[in-house]
Amino acid sequence: MNNSSSKEGREARELARLRKQAALPKAGMYLLFVMVVLTIVYVVDEITSNMNAAMQPYVLFDLFNIGSRNVNSPEYTKAINTVAPWQVASNLFLIISPFYKALSDKYGRRLFLMINTVGMGLGMLIVMTAANAVQYILGMLFMMFFTPNDMQVLYIMETAPKEKRATYSFVAKGIALISVSLIGVMSKAFLNDADAGSWRMVYLIPVIVAIAIGLISYFLLRETPVFVDQRISFLEMTPEQRAAKAEENKVNGTSEEGGVFRALKFIFKNRQLRWILIAGFLFFATTFYTSYYATVLEGSMTTEMVALVLIIYPFFNGIVTILSGFFSDRLGRKRVCILLGSLALFGLLMFVLACRLGWGPAAAGIAYGCSIGGLWSMSDTIILTMPAESSPSGMRSSVMGTISVMIGSGMFIGQVLFIVLQNFMPMDLLFLLICVPFMALSLIVLITKVKETRGVDLDNITADTYK
Repeated sequence: MNNSSSKEGREARELARLRKQAALPKAGMYLLFVMVVLTIVYVVDEITSNMNAAMQPYVLFDLFNIGSRNVNSPEYTKAINTVAPWQVASNLFLIISPFYKALSDKYGRRLFLMINTVGMGLGMLIVMTAANAVQYILGMLFMMFFTPNDMQVLYIMETAPKEKRATYSFVAKGIALISVSLIGVMSKAFLNDADAGSWRMVYLIPVIVAIAIGLISYFLLRETPVFVDQRISFLEMTPEQRAAKAEENKVNGTSEEGGVFRALKFIFKNRQLRWILIAGFLFFATTFYTSYYATVLEGSMTTEMVALVLIIYPFFNGIVTILSGFFSDRLGRKRVCILLGSLALFGLLMFVLACRLGWGPAAAGIAYGCSIGGLWSMSDTIILTMPAESSPSGMRSSVMGTISVMIGSGMFIGQVLFIVLQNFMPMDLLFLLICVPFMALSLIVLITKVKETRGVDLDNITADTYK
């Protein structure tokens, strides 16, 4: 059998399988099951994303044999200096990420949903069983590679009814964000100062859930309806039609099978995506304060009070996220961004005042939770929802992966300004000095240049949809 016949046979089998899936019911109990599974995946993602920072002191105390258990000791500083360069190096994954995510445009969403979820579980497992710093760093890098990919978001976008797309996405994320408090609950249950290795038990339940739900997602979920329809349409084409389509894609800068470089070209040629990129790039210059809020807390209240803030804020972060989904589907993406951006800035102002004026941990936790709820919900709208609703099906994952890296690079503007200016003014006031102008400029670009994407038919988006 020659290569051509072998390829035709594979495509025929794939086409038959996809047609069979396309004929299955798309709503009812299955839709509920899909959303439950994807929400659990989201929970795994958020817990994995936050686990490193939460557990790092206890891991370093154990693996570096720091008997004093003092974060200000020279031994702890040496441990941090060993680990920190690898955390910085993990930013290189942002370069690889678009190429990795683009593969799902060809091989399907389900496979990569499973790989990402199981990969996060394996990363936590490597850390949990680490016998030395090298194994810990390897597990940490494993976790950092898989957490930014957010395949569950694309899965929800392409499975949920179009009029409920944002609602489903933000409800799932809101539940996941609230679940971050479980790290504190597990820490309280398992951490023991008398047992240096007790931190390992905090990882146990997340590891089991991650691997189990990853395998369940692969064996019990179907491919997304949007991907199935797009792939069937491609497989049904004759060789002549594919050649004509390829020529059309060459002219338009699109492709049925995506690709990072095609996506990059398409983003800059497409007016809608180009302005989304600019608005998002400016907005991400304001995200730096989420890395330094704990320093402000530590300088204004006791360790016990800080711990209470860390328990309170995830709940308000989650509540804001859930509500933002409902408002997004009712008011539209642009209007909800105005609300979210305003909440992010107002919450940040209240957080600064709560710390400066001694309003207590409850006020600080509520303010910070509302602030980052607005911040990251608006972030998801700009970096995930609107690009997804502005991209052709065959390029959607490639565009989302590529544009997320380009938008995310905007954070370096805020980071550089912060590093320079912190030598001249208090950190909390610097939050406001940098965030207010960049957030305002981002909203102006979004309101005046980007077109509304709410309710768009994902199956029929073309390069000309938003012209």
